Amino acid sequence: MALFHALAETSLKVAATRKKTEKAELLRDLLVSLEKDEVASAAGWLTAEPPCGAIGLGHATLYALTKVRAATEPTMTILEVGHGLGEIKSSGKRAALVHARALFERLTHEERRFLVSALTYTLRQGGLAGVLLSALTLASGREEAEVRRAATVMGTTARVAEAVLGAAREHPLPTAISLLTPLAPMLASPSDGLTEAMADGGTVRVEWKVDGVRAQVHVSGETTRVFSRQGNDITEGARPALVGAVHHSVSALVLDGEVALVNDELRARPFQETFSALAGGPMPPGYRLHLFAFDCLHKDGEDLVEHPLSSRLAALRAAVVLGAQMPAIETDSLDLAREFLADAESRGHEGVMVKKLDSAYRLGARGEAWRKVKKVHAFDLVVLAVEWGSGRRKGLLSNIHLGARGDDGTFVMVGKTFKGMTDELLAWQTRHFQEIETHREEHVVHVRPVTVVEIEVGDVQRSQRYPGHVALRFARVVRYREDKRPEEADTLAHLVALAPEGTPKAGATKPATKQLSLFSE
Repeated sequence: MALFHALAETSLKVAATRKKTEKAELLRDLLVSLEKDEVASAAGWLTAEPPCGAIGLGHATLYALTKVRAATEPTMTILEVGHGLGEIKSSGKRAALVHARALFERLTHEERRFLVSALTYTLRQGGLAGVLLSALTLASGREEAEVRRAATVMGTTARVAEAVLGAAREHPLPTAISLLTPLAPMLASPSDGLTEAMADGGTVRVEWKVDGVRAQVHVSGETTRVFSRQGNDITEGARPALVGAVHHSVSALVLDGEVALVNDELRARPFQETFSALAGGPMPPGYRLHLFAFDCLHKDGEDLVEHPLSSRLAALRAAVVLGAQMPAIETDSLDLAREFLADAESRGHEGVMVKKLDSAYRLGARGEAWRKVKKVHAFDLVVLAVEWGSGRRKGLLSNIHLGARGDDGTFVMVGKTFKGMTDELLAWQTRHFQEIETHREEHVVHVRPVTVVEIEVGDVQRSQRYPGHVALRFARVVRYREDKRPEEADTLAHLVALAPEGTPKAGATKPATKQLSLFSE
């Protein structure tokens, strides 16, 4: 049986090369060496879709476990790690921590870093699912189009790997949408603004970009299921949003959309509150969960993913009541699009999506047919520490810890980021931060808080993860501000003021709500 170490080692090798063909070949070599019952599990780990699902331990606990004594030699197989995580998941809190410590003590540092990265969806090796599909094509000898079509309708690379190389590999691959089975959703590419998003000319669909939970709704007769972006069944939590949304005459349907917490004016609450409400948490007075459907992938026995968006929208309008459809306009006017964007932002939404009306639905793909336009915030923050990178960034200081200025002049951590860094910038910060180092803790280099960096973020939200009790979503480095002193950095109070109402004060306890897994099948 294959060692879990083989996954961690391959992941590092994949991350160390930029060439997709080499990445695919490395993954191919690993996959063909596995037993049939190991393939799906390995594929899940290598695409940050752990087969165990969420194990009930938070990020802070997982990272703390990486500090316990590690094994010096790899001994655990892929299936043994899965069994150990299953024990953690099925135990009470105290017993789970005991099991978790025992498991981490049997793993090497390299294995633990890979495991935690996959469990927290921070695995950085380049390509993930797309490269894994190429590897499955090479390993199986099948046509790439056949494998990718199977991925389209099966939803996860783990399922495709099982079908291509596992016990079912002699059977034909599925080609049609299977109702009540989650599909890999189509993704959007970022755009610098409406001018860029509409540069091709012609009429486009401009719709609200709601910061909710992605919801794929499947209807089969009397049965309805709702799946999140990662294929997690969120039917129970989303049920209130579905009441009266679909016409009774529809017997088979697959919709794509968002579920968000809104008031009667469709003003949305922050993503985290929607997430909490879906998991059974409290709902603010005057707010409810609401379905915003924006695409139709199947209707009454006909798959529509290859049809143009205009046809899919016609099917959507025939199947879903007006109130449950995503607000949108169709226009070729940049001025009208700007007015629509301004209105969306005034209602508390992220921005807008710009979609080509003649485009097909490419499940699991990110392309130019869908462009997202949303405002960004920029902050000047101070670097408090830096983590050594892995894979292609091994030997370089990469992930920076960000601090905002507190009322007393000290700096409070509000997030991390490794995005937006060029090779030149990585080389510079590796030299610079070692020159101002104060001490080290394993892979973290702590530094004097004197370096100001400009960070661009999607938004600021409340969070108990960092001492500042806020978190920066989609943070990326713009540039280092050598022209600014630390005392000129943005204040924690400024970030808190930008966060939604209800941002907890320092020392506040996190409400106990059921965790909504984005990993489990």
